[in-house]
Amino acid sequence: HFNREAGEKNSKLQLKKQLRKCIAGVSKLRNLKKLILSKNEIVDFPREIQRLVWLEKLELNQNQIRVIPEGIFSHLPRLKHLRLNNNRLGALPRDLAACRGSLQYLNISNNLFRTFPQPVLQLANLQELHVQNNALRQLPKELFQGQSLKMFRANGNPLREPPSEVCAGGIQQILNYFNQLQHGSGQEDKRVKTMFLGASLAGKSTICKSLKQRQSKLVPKEERTVGIEISEFRIDDFTFLFWDFAGQLEYYMTHHVFITPQALVILVINLHR
Repeated sequence: HFNREAGEKNSKLQLKKQLRKCIAGVSKLRNLKKLILSKNEIVDFPREIQRLVWLEKLELNQNQIRVIPEGIFSHLPRLKHLRLNNNRLGALPRDLAACRGSLQYLNISNNLFRTFPQPVLQLANLQELHVQNNALRQLPKELFQGQSLKMFRANGNPLREPPSEVCAGGIQQILNYFNQLQHGSGQEDKRVKTMFLGASLAGKSTICKSLKQRQSKLVPKEERTVGIEISEFRIDDFTFLFWDFAGQLEYYMTHHVFITPQALVILVINLHR
């Protein structure tokens, strides 16, 4: 039970492992800025939250929530941080887009999403997004075309577009991947997909970067490739699309998926070793 006086004095409420099924009375805490209800057994998303108009941080992770009703986030214009990970969600309400000017952090990992939730694309100021361990097969290119997103995690999904190995390389590599798919058909005969394959620390990135800079460029061990690093290299009218593959075993086992008859494959072996 909560009372109005407590809401006027406190800006943060944290209840972990204390609630079962639902929460009531939280709307009386009108001045709350932080509400943490993680690691409980909440099933029904608390509708009363819509009355907490000053709320900036909301954490409902590690519960049993399956559905978030419409009409809640449209009343939370100051929400910056939202954690919904480790629930049973398969969709997000359309009115999450009402937080487009405020929401900076969103975590929906470890849920049941099969398609990417479209309201997220309207969050213009989103800086950090976690969608790990869902059932996503495709990511929308629009997500990466803005300037705000700085951190993105999607491991643990059966991704095909873009492939998981590309996502492992980070936001810039995802952008490079989509940009390569958008090239004009008239240039098809002058674009050469070039793949650098080999074991870990064989020297793939060293050769790749040396070719692009037209001089020997040794890549330090700590800067070795993660996932797939995609870039372009031009000689006259020809564009070589460099795909620099990581040599770690977890990536190495999937390289054959990307090899096509039209690709130029460069196998790198460290003869000194």
